Amino acid sequence: MRLCANWLPLSTEMTREVAIRGEAAGLWGLGIGDSPHYGELYSACTTALAATSSLVVSTSVTNPVTRHWSVHASATRSLLQAHPGRFRLGVGRGDSAVHTFGLRPAPLRDLEAFAVQVSDEVTSSGAEPFVLLAASGPATSRVAGRVADGVIAGVGADPVALSMVRDSAASTRAAGRPTVEVWASVRLAIGRDASEVEQLRRRLVPRAVSASHFAFASTFEGKNVPAELAPVLAERYAGYDYGSHGRSGKTSNATMFADRPDIEDYLVNRFAVVGTREQCRQRLEEISQHVDGIYLSLLFEDAFEQLTRIGEMLGTP
Repeated sequence: MRLCANWLPLSTEMTREVAIRGEAAGLWGLGIGDSPHYGELYSACTTALAATSSLVVSTSVTNPVTRHWSVHASATRSLLQAHPGRFRLGVGRGDSAVHTFGLRPAPLRDLEAFAVQVSDEVTSSGAEPFVLLAASGPATSRVAGRVADGVIAGVGADPVALSMVRDSAASTRAAGRPTVEVWASVRLAIGRDASEVEQLRRRLVPRAVSASHFAFASTFEGKNVPAELAPVLAERYAGYDYGSHGRSGKTSNATMFADRPDIEDYLVNRFAVVGTREQCRQRLEEISQHVDGIYLSLLFEDAFEQLTRIGEMLGTP
């Protein structure tokens, strides 16, 4: 079971500590987000790699809009030369990192060209790039099948939707190329007892809403969304606030479905793993039957404690 914690670089010291604790807890990797108002992405990746010896660090994810492809290629090349096999480039069309500044996500043709340009440039230097595309639907998954090495599937833990991503990527894969890796992406919160688990479920509601917006806002095609929920989801997403993207607390996103506790439960169950360490381990093992690895977005304000609990869950000494 390959697990990666997701982290936003709040500070250099915290990034270093999260990397060290993540490796000690038994995590396979660390994904570092590229979101506005946080630390610089590639500087944070450098910090995490330098602080560890085996942790695989990835961007989770960056985009082709806010930096030229050559900047990404140069950073990827440098990190792989310093830490062979331990850096992966995760990229998507652009979500909060572009919307926040009034920019538009990259068209799929630009995302595809980006992946080819970066891979070719890095390969020509003698390094071996590993590119993952963030995808929530069949169109982007097909692009990943043509030009990437893996997919970060933003469809939660639903097996039907994860199969859609895998099958769509496989449908465009050239003969003889290695199979595209598929990585699930969920929120994780481990509680000590039933009371704390319930508190954590409530805190994860805004994170689940943000994840579901990425997954469903463009299309419901192939994503196994209950038909009775789709119209309500589509209507509410029209008022989504990128200024509150991924944040905890009583934001407009957090209360988007306050009058529909059934939808809140559905979103938390699909986009989060929350429970005691035994419950979380069982759920992650179930998800891992359908994917090659899992990205785990933590409650960043509790990251150190949650990493300790992950180590306990994995039985790391």
